[in-house]
Amino acid sequence: MEKLYFIILLLLITNVVSFAQIEDPKIENPQNKSKSKIIVYTKAGEIYKGFFISQNKDFLELETESVGRVRIPTQRIKKVESLDESNSGKKQEGEQLEQVNPVRYMLGTSAFNYKKGGNYIRNNPMTYHRGITDNFSVGVGTSLWALVLRVPVIYVNPQITTQLGKYVHYKFGLDAFAGTSLEAGEGAAGAIVNTGVTVGEPDLNLTATVYYGAISDAERLNPFYSLAGMARISKKLMVVSEGFYIPTEFEDNLSFIFYGGRYLTETASYDLGFFYNQEIADVIPFGIPFFAVTVKL
Repeated sequence: MEKLYFIILLLLITNVVSFAQIEDPKIENPQNKSKSKIIVYTKAGEIYKGFFISQNKDFLELETESVGRVRIPTQRIKKVESLDESNSGKKQEGEQLEQVNPVRYMLGTSAFNYKKGGNYIRNNPMTYHRGITDNFSVGVGTSLWALVLRVPVIYVNPQITTQLGKYVHYKFGLDAFAGTSLEAGEGAAGAIVNTGVTVGEPDLNLTATVYYGAISDAERLNPFYSLAGMARISKKLMVVSEGFYIPTEFEDNLSFIFYGGRYLTETASYDLGFFYNQEIADVIPFGIPFFAVTVKL
């Protein structure tokens, strides 16, 4: 039973942690389709730039400078954007890789959500996530600690988000765990509710979060707080940081941070992070390293 409570408490503290949506590939109101310059994004991550030729329900055809005339099946198209020559400098940002995982920092979440119809796998904890709508997703999984200590645990992580303004988003999420000790034949459960606001865009943002938690047969956990941020520094690299502040009944309140980098590909993101506070710094100056990955199926 002690091992079960240890897993639940560890998960609650550390976890304050294939179908892409197909948008309508029509070009809205081009002045002259034969002269319209467009960018076509495919679900496989390919990007085509060129002049619009024609489009029907099966194919979109465009003339590119590199490979000439190209016909792209509409079922492969994720979205199409018009590209005005006068605004070409701004559209260069479309060449950046889209973030597979703008939802998570190192452990906690932002107020962005997984895409509708998207399927994702994470290892921190071991979770399968599904975008139900653009503003609602659900994750379900378990933990490596449960496998190591042989205490079955199930983890559920629903999250609701909404946009309050152009650069302001709100979130409400739940991290819930339930497990059973096979040796003792008893069970326990725990949950943390989080609510907060994200300011910014997926590639540059800050999120403030308040957490409320409880464990069965134990006292309710006091509210605690986090401030997290991420910023893209190149096409494939981002920096991520996340700080937690946990008030306690003792004179010394708890505080710690996670920081590190994120490497992006078309279908995955890879995080190399470090868990750090003053006590850890006395032993390991840069903190305790850990690795996290999110894969889009």
